[in-house]
Amino acid sequence: MAFFNICGLISWQVLAAPDAVLGKTKSQTCFACHGTDGIGITPNIPNIAAQPPLSLFYQLVQFREGMRKGGGMEVLAKPLSDDDIRDIAAYFSALSPPEAKAGDAAKLAVGQKITQQNYCNSCHAPKLQGQKQVPRLAGQSIEYFVTQLRNIRSGARVDMDGTMGSAARGLSDEDIEALAAYSASLN
Repeated sequence: MAFFNICGLISWQVLAAPDAVLGKTKSQTCFACHGTDGIGITPNIPNIAAQPPLSLFYQLVQFREGMRKGGGMEVLAKPLSDDDIRDIAAYFSALSPPEAKAGDAAKLAVGQKITQQNYCNSCHAPKLQGQKQVPRLAGQSIEYFVTQLRNIRSGARVDMDGTMGSAARGLSDEDIEALAAYSASLN
């Protein structure tokens, strides 16, 4: 009988839904850089508001496991359990997305064209709002976007399955800047 009670408890814990309220409490350290609203306090810090929860989960696990480096995130993520990460992801994913940023119309048109030619929306969704494990690009900081895409292109940032590395290889710096401006213009 005790065995079945333990199995039931384990199953319940595995199936327990993430808790955004608890996630806010667990996110106190995150607020120093990402703010309570999930908007980076400087342009080199990503906006994580309204990111798909699975995308946030995978990014934090990658930092925790040392597969991704940057900004001291690996140290901050190290002590987090999977449940902590799920709760934190639930909190930030429930926040309002970043506001769209105006930009040069010609550059935005080029960015939109590159997005269409490279089928960015097939993974990042029609308005680049992200889906499942694929991050939201809409409303992202231009500086952060440019840095990360250049790092993916060069291999400095590891891409889990190689899809982004392959997609980025053919992009020029000007293409990346246009994509960043276009993404920032979306909400």
